[in-house]
Amino acid sequence: DSQDYSSFKVVLFYCSLIVFLPVVTFFALKGFVLEQFFTMSDVSVNIGAAVGAVAALHVALGLYIYRAYFGGSSSKTAQSK
Repeated sequence: DSQDYSSFKVVLFYCSLIVFLPVVTFFALKGFVLEQFFTMSDVSVNIGAAVGAVAALHVALGLYIYRAYFGGSSSKTAQSK
């Protein structure tokens, strides 16, 4: 039962990361970085923020895949011993 709760926490963390990291990145880039420090048009700011959000999504997905591929096998082998 403790293993199920631990797995639930990990999945919940990565789901939250995949959903909220790109949204936060988009608005942080749009509102604080690109509009404050660069003189860009509104369309360019939106495109730059969208590219940053897509990059953040790929990072979050990469972390999840890395954890699923490398992190899951060590816990399964430790339980079987």
